[in-house]
Amino acid sequence: MVAFPLLIEATTRFKVLTGATSALAIAALTSGLLLVAWRQRMRAVAWIAVIGALPTSFVLLSQTGVIAPFAVFLIAFGVATLWLGYALDWWGMRWPVAAAADIAVVGVTLRVLAPEHPVAPQIAMLLQLSLLGAYVVSIVIRTLIRGRNVTPFEVVQTAAALVVGFGGVVFLVGAAGSLPAALGVASLVCGAACYGVAVAVIDKREDSGRNVYFYTTLALVLVLAGFTLVLGEQWLGVVFALLAVLAAGLWSRSGRLFLLLHGAAYIVAAGIVSGTLRYGTWTLAAGAAGPWALPGAVMLVVLVAGALSAWLAAAQQQTDGGEFASGLRFVIILVSVWAAAGCVIGYIAPIAGGLADRSVDPGVLATVRTGVLAVATLLIAWIGRHARFREWGWLVYPLLVGIGLKMMAQDFKFSRPATLFIAMALYGAALIVAPRLRRRGDA
Repeated sequence: MVAFPLLIEATTRFKVLTGATSALAIAALTSGLLLVAWRQRMRAVAWIAVIGALPTSFVLLSQTGVIAPFAVFLIAFGVATLWLGYALDWWGMRWPVAAAADIAVVGVTLRVLAPEHPVAPQIAMLLQLSLLGAYVVSIVIRTLIRGRNVTPFEVVQTAAALVVGFGGVVFLVGAAGSLPAALGVASLVCGAACYGVAVAVIDKREDSGRNVYFYTTLALVLVLAGFTLVLGEQWLGVVFALLAVLAAGLWSRSGRLFLLLHGAAYIVAAGIVSGTLRYGTWTLAAGAAGPWALPGAVMLVVLVAGALSAWLAAAQQQTDGGEFASGLRFVIILVSVWAAAGCVIGYIAPIAGGLADRSVDPGVLATVRTGVLAVATLLIAWIGRHARFREWGWLVYPLLVGIGLKMMAQDFKFSRPATLFIAMALYGAALIVAPRLRRRGDA
């Protein structure tokens, strides 16, 4: 309690220690305190080390401008408190130290781009990967080799280390103008390894459900990031769509809930990166002025993949996931319906109401939108009659309400009497028939 303030005075006022040597002195003092705490099983001494070392480190790095040595110390300090928790069940102190290490590495990353006291990019990348590697390796040893279940801290800190460490490296590589393809390949290899370990090793152990979801979720993040760094936008949408179909197909055979989760995540990612969801929004809400854009080939691939994923996702109904599995199936259905509505409107609108300047007549466009949505509502209600497709029926009433609001905003404003009559007839048919089909499916 006396030594930490003395380190600040010796460094900032008397200039006896430099920034690097003060970091070394804090590391030595903290190591001695942690050693005493571990040998004597004195948790209070370990907390004194935490309470003294963290503010001292941040005061010194802010006063000296030397951040990299303190980041190294905080990473090592964080891993030390992590293993103290593993050995002695001292769980509380690892949270603030891990947060301090994350903040320090973020500071190193930002210092690379700062005009004053810059840090070499290589040093920053080394610290980012050290943070990620130190925590992930420790967690792997505990969960994979020792066979323990993952804890909330490990989940949170792994996510933070991925954002700060891996995300920071990608940020610095991109800022330097280099292609992060090598990082993408490494991410894909690590993601494939996590999938393999989860399925081949952890899934065969008893009471390992949390570890399976931890490693498969980590694999999902790494695969998404890896393909994003390696492939262009067009191929990226195709690959994610194929992965969605693969995950949904494996779910239909095994019934493992994480496969359905990954299928939903991949199809949503495919819809985002390919522009399919954005195009569906544009076809439903955009104005008719300007040249009309047709859906691209990748959007059709995403549409087909979404339909296949929705079909395969409905093959397994009795799972441990319950309503969560139903929610995941509903997400896949939403993407499929959104993509289908966008593509159908995108092709029909210029045929039905195309003008010489490649724009579309606003009244015809409003009627086309209403007609497509009304027919889609009837089709969805008919599909939802079957028990395995019950989640489709959840869309019926939201669609009916949405069509009514859309007609007030678009059809009554732009449509001519003839086109408005067609739109109201289609909407009326959907209002009459769809709820009956929905109630029959419930029965």
